Amino acid sequence: MVREWFYLNGKKDIEGVSHLSRPYRILILARSYPNTLLPELGLWVKRLVHHCAGPCELKVISPVPYFPPVKSFERYSRFRNIERHSIEDSVEIFHPRFLVGFGRSLYLTEAFSYYLGVRSTIDKLHRQSAFDLIHAHFIYPDGVVGAWLGQRYNIPVVVTEHAPWMPNWIDKNRLVRWQAVNAAKKCAFLISVSSSVKDTIVHFTGQPEKIRVIPIGVDGSFFTAPKNGDIVKKNQVLYVGFINFNKGVDLLLKAIKCVLKTRPDTKLVMVGGGFYNDTMKQERCLHAMAEDMGLDGKVEFTGIKSPAEVAKYMKESAFLVLPSRAESFGAVLVEALACGRPVIATRCGGPEDIVNDNVGVLIPREDPTVLAHTIEQMLARQQEYNSVKIRDYAIEKFSWGQVAKKTINLYKEIIQK
Repeated sequence: MVREWFYLNGKKDIEGVSHLSRPYRILILARSYPNTLLPELGLWVKRLVHHCAGPCELKVISPVPYFPPVKSFERYSRFRNIERHSIEDSVEIFHPRFLVGFGRSLYLTEAFSYYLGVRSTIDKLHRQSAFDLIHAHFIYPDGVVGAWLGQRYNIPVVVTEHAPWMPNWIDKNRLVRWQAVNAAKKCAFLISVSSSVKDTIVHFTGQPEKIRVIPIGVDGSFFTAPKNGDIVKKNQVLYVGFINFNKGVDLLLKAIKCVLKTRPDTKLVMVGGGFYNDTMKQERCLHAMAEDMGLDGKVEFTGIKSPAEVAKYMKESAFLVLPSRAESFGAVLVEALACGRPVIATRCGGPEDIVNDNVGVLIPREDPTVLAHTIEQMLARQQEYNSVKIRDYAIEKFSWGQVAKKTINLYKEIIQK
């Protein structure tokens, strides 16, 4: 009765969600979820959770690595400082510990360790009030653990896959591939964040009918168009993301060097950084590359910025460039569009679901010459893009309200079977 009242009178209502007799109890499994140590980790999962709260009653399980209090390994032992339980906007979040190895040394057994680490916490929650459905993010290890828990409690499981099932990941690890494919076949549905990710999953599972494409969303109240009087720097090009080679940052640096020959007033702002050793090594290498190319003063590396600061950079820049070699979706593209800014992206997967001729340009991968030419063209023709129409397109297709509506309606379809 209390839950029914909360649903009928609660503060959150999502237009287009078909009527639910009661709020569904959903267990979220997401190792990638913000915490006090890594506040930007998995922000897209957190945003979906909070937009689904109200029609659904959600509990988040986000395990973090266990490490003993050994001072000489502070990089790992710092995970001990993450709080085990918190509440944000009526959503309870739990951070149980599980054993992981250095680097990827225990990767093959990570799902089993994850399962052992979270099981007692979830058993207790399920006894208090049974879950209707488990929603895991990423097939490995979260989706594999979700499938095991689904069998344990005899409830359905859905997995959102945020990354393509690439051969160099899934073929390299036969045990992981077996666990992932087996878990996918046990799930009621898989959600793919883009058509390209869906295609890679179907290659291994052969079950396209079990996959729904639901993109990552954008908060239109946060990523907004510039107001009258706001300064827009017509010569400022923006990049947002990891500073690594997969994102094509090396190609962007080469392209900007070419652009500067004809448009010397151009400035490239690079917002972002890495959490992990490998990404940070690549970042240092790319910083050195920019210095060797003589781009000091023309390229600014800002480091990691808060979402509010990212939105500010988007609104003050002429446009955003994402020259990735591979991209499962491209959330920064949608965020820039919501700020009324056109975008340049490569045909590398996810961007094909986002970018059309009215909002930006798609170009081939691995071609700094074409990238340089496209940047020059957009700098010259940026006034031809209608910022109001660009924003309207982003909100209509990618708002978190739309994403939450599709997600909750899928929950209903699964639970009421």
